[in-house]
Parts: sequence; structure tokens; C-alpha cells
Amino acid sequence: MNNNVSTATLRNWNKLNTNTENRLTTRANKCMSKKRFVPVEYFSDKSNVKIIQDNIEILSGYEYKVEDVVYSIAVYLLEKKNILSKKHIKKVLSDYSFDFIPQINQIEWPDNERDLLGIVYQSLQFEGSKNKKGSYYTPETVARNMVKDIDFSKGQKFLDPCCGSGAFLLILDNALPEQIFGIDNDPIAVFISKINLLLKYSESEFIPNIECFDYLEKQNLFNLNSKIYYEQFDYIITNPPWGAVSCENNDIQQITSNESFSCFFVKSFYQLKKSGIIRFLFPESVLNVKTHKDLRNFMLNNCCIDSFTIYDDKFTGVTTKYIDISCSKNEPLQKAKLYINGQESEIVTSDFYKTENHVFNFLNTEDMDIVQQVKDMGKYNLSNSTWALGIVTGDNKKKLFPDFKNELEAIYTGKEIMPYLLKEAKKYILYDRSQLQQVAKEEYYRAEEKLVYKFISNRLTFAYDNKKRLFLNSANILIPDIPGMSIKTVMAFLNSELYQFLYIKMFGEVKILKGNLMELPFPEISPEQDFIISDIVDDVLSGKNRINDLQQQIYNIFNIKEKEVEHIRRTLYGTADKNIKDANQ
Repeated sequence: MNNNVSTATLRNWNKLNTNTENRLTTRANKCMSKKRFVPVEYFSDKSNVKIIQDNIEILSGYEYKVEDVVYSIAVYLLEKKNILSKKHIKKVLSDYSFDFIPQINQIEWPDNERDLLGIVYQSLQFEGSKNKKGSYYTPETVARNMVKDIDFSKGQKFLDPCCGSGAFLLILDNALPEQIFGIDNDPIAVFISKINLLLKYSESEFIPNIECFDYLEKQNLFNLNSKIYYEQFDYIITNPPWGAVSCENNDIQQITSNESFSCFFVKSFYQLKKSGIIRFLFPESVLNVKTHKDLRNFMLNNCCIDSFTIYDDKFTGVTTKYIDISCSKNEPLQKAKLYINGQESEIVTSDFYKTENHVFNFLNTEDMDIVQQVKDMGKYNLSNSTWALGIVTGDNKKKLFPDFKNELEAIYTGKEIMPYLLKEAKKYILYDRSQLQQVAKEEYYRAEEKLVYKFISNRLTFAYDNKKRLFLNSANILIPDIPGMSIKTVMAFLNSELYQFLYIKMFGEVKILKGNLMELPFPEISPEQDFIISDIVDDVLSGKNRINDLQQQIYNIFNIKEKEVEHIRRTLYGTADKNIKDANQ
């Protein structure tokens, strides 16, 4: 017998007349499956994770409809609360034609979860469906943090336009049912949200103000039959879907990216009362990715940005971290609060205008002084340079070979790119341009000199090529044009600690993007300085360890003092050790 299966699970299998022997033999495969996953971060009590996982495994072996499972558990919870027979409860249930499954409630369910129905619903959905919706329910600790400072003593009204099963609605401890409003386009989630409010306010007789429709599709905000058609709200707080949608509504013309969370934010803002608070949970990428410039512009031009909160966690099944941004309908402030790991600091919001894409970069005084010092000396940039993508074969398995043969040519990938140098190529290709899906101009690949860099990287990594080598599309090509600088000198700047620091502070990107690189400032240098740096680069290319000499040359050009160098190194490496070597050497 599998000792990992709990006693409660065995009892549940027996109650459903499940063949426990067969179930146990297939359990390992199901646990390895990525089709469904339990949202661990959403539990109120993590000790319940195991029993929920086991119960979901049981239910996944039957052909029950998800909505019928959720409905049956809801009936059980209402009955347990002794409110199932009340008139307003019957009215809510009568709006749904879900089927009751008596066997479901023979399963033992935890009785200390804030949103058991939401957990079960999330756990029963296929991963592909969740990804397509971009819908992940908000952990209680995050939801509580986002509503901790709001007041309902003067009849204020709260709206969650993407309420899901009611994560935010359930923790409004000082609100009355009539002050709480929610919308979602998922009918099962709306049903759960209604039941959750009925359970929370079990002593009150009311019909929850939860509507089921797509918030973005309503031209005039809400349909005429809705109680909240003309409402303006004091608080609009939510975790919106993440993903692409159509944002053609007149209320959200300012959004050009068709990103769902941007559209939800703009539309919600227009339904906010004067001095009202709007607070959204966003993916961390909203801070700096170029695609989200439209949302950042809207916030800067229309909102008072009050605070940013950075969270360390991730949603189950999602790789990106998340943040919340709090704004209000007040006159803009010069500074906003920044909360990281419980620590509060202030940031100057006018600094957000200092990059082309209005990046929300959180610079402290030391950061800003260094960045500004470099910008003040900047006279040139890479905007007049030549850029090219590596080769797209269309079928790497068929068109790349592991060994050299006649007529084949070595081709390099991003993995072979180090600072200044290239590792030995591991792939070979028959370079027939007519048989390749996408190629740049021949003259770029065969340039007498060119730089190549990793596209997906957490740091700037540029290598030198003067052998007319080929590169796959995991590497990009740069032939720089900076007056007074040789190509090797430009490479030294781009590989330097200082420019790595600049890139992090100005853009915060994981990808090394052409648009960001083009914004980096380059100084005017003398022919002597260019000769010295190029000569040191030649030494590095020949195998000599002179990286620190190059670092010092770049620092000296910008008059970066030792204390500032220590700050840069602490930022990059976690230490100010002046002898630290490049991370990729």
C-alpha cells in the first residue's frame, strides 16, 4: 500500500465506492501531470493542501461537471451553516441549473478554509484553461495587505471588477453586504462569490451585488438592469486577468497594447469617485517592459500614484512575480511610497519620465546620482548603429548538425557568447539562405567586425567577431556607430560593470532589448582614450586577464569615485570587493 495516501483519503475513496487498489496504482502518474494543480498559495491553512490534493484526485476520476461539484459542496456548506432553507438563499440558488451530487458530500472537506469553493474550483480546472484566462486567485495575505487601510464607516462602496470567487470581498471586515460589489465573466466564479458572501454574512438577509458579465465589453460600464450601472466607487481593488484582449471600448482608448490588466485599470479608473482609491495587482513586468508603456503613461498623466508594493511570491503555475500599484483621483504627488519586504521608502515619481519608455525604476539617491552623472556626460547613443537578428532555420532539428562535415559551417548560439570572447561552436549548418526561414543581410553576417550579444540574459554580454561567423537567433548582431570609438571600445563600455548597473537601474529587463540599448548614453572620448581601451581589449581577446583594467578605464572616463564603485559592485554582486571577477568570465 502507498504510505503517502492519508487515512482520510482512503475513507473518501471507500465512501465513493472507488477501487482503491486501481486508484493507488495510477496515483503517481496523476501527481506528475501538469493538467491540473492545487493553488497552494491560496490556502488559509497549508495543512489542508494534502487532503484537497487527494480529494481532487478522486474527483478527477469521475465524469462530474465542475460546476456540479462546486454546487454540491456549496449546498453542503449552506446546510452546515443552517441557512439553506432561508428565502434569500433559495432565491440565489434558483438562478442556477446546476445538478446536486449527493456522493460529493460524503467526502471529508476541511472546515477552516476561507474559500473552500474557490480552492476546489481552481484545482479542478485544467492548466491550459487557467493560462488562457490569465486568472489566478489572490492569496489571502496579499489581499489583506491590499485592503488593510480602507474605511467603510461613512458608507463607502467597494468594487472588484474581476472578483473571481471573492478573494477581496471576503476580507472586507468592516463592510456591510450592501457596500460590496463584484463582477466577473465566469458564471461559476460568480456563483462561488455569491455563496461565499452569503456564508460570511449568514445573519443578514440580502442578495449579493455580484454580476456576471465581461466588464470590458460594456460600452457604458454596466447593463441597464444592473444595480451598479451608474455607481461610482470609493475603492476599486482587484487582481485582474493577465493576457491579451480586445480593448476597443471608447472608455479605454488610451490603451494600445490590448493587455487585459491595462484595459481593466483604465476603465475602472473612470468609475472611481474623486479622491477614490484604485489598487491593482500586476505582473512585475508592468514596471519596465516597453509593451506596458501605455499603462504607465496613463498613470503618470491621470493618477496620483500613491504606492508600490513588491511581493516575493509567485502564483502556482506562473513564473513571474507580482506587485501592487495604488493610485487615487487626486493631484499627483512628487513622491510615492515603496514597500519591499515590509520596509518603507520613498521614490521620486518625476524620475519615471527620464527614460523613453517611462520605466518605473525604483532608484535611491545613490542610484540616481550615478545614473544622472553618466547621462550628463552622454553625447552619443547607438541609434545610428546597425542591428540584425541571428538566423532562424525553421527547423533546428533537421538543419543543425552536431559534427562538422564537408560544406557545413559552424554556427554559434547565445550559449557560446561570453564577455568579449566566444566559446567553441557546438552546431554546424549547411548555409543555404534559400532554405532558411529568416536571415539578415549577408553583409551583416560577413562584416569585417561585429559584436554579438545574448538576447535573453540577466546581464549585458557582448562578444567580438572578426571571422565572419554565423549566429542563430538566440544571438543578436550589433555593428556600432559611436563617433570617436572603435568597435572594441564600444564593446568595453557595454561589458562594463557601470553599463550593467545602468541597464538594471534604467530598464530592469531580463531580456536585452535593442530599444533599451539604444538609450544608453556614450561619452565623447579622446583618440588616446580610445587607443588605450582598444589595446586592453586586444589583450583580453588574446587571453590576458585585464578585465579590471577595463573596468577602471570606464569608471575614470565618467569620474566615478571609489565609494560609487563600491555601491555599483554591491548592487551587481552583493559585495564591494574591488577584485571580484566578471560573473561570466
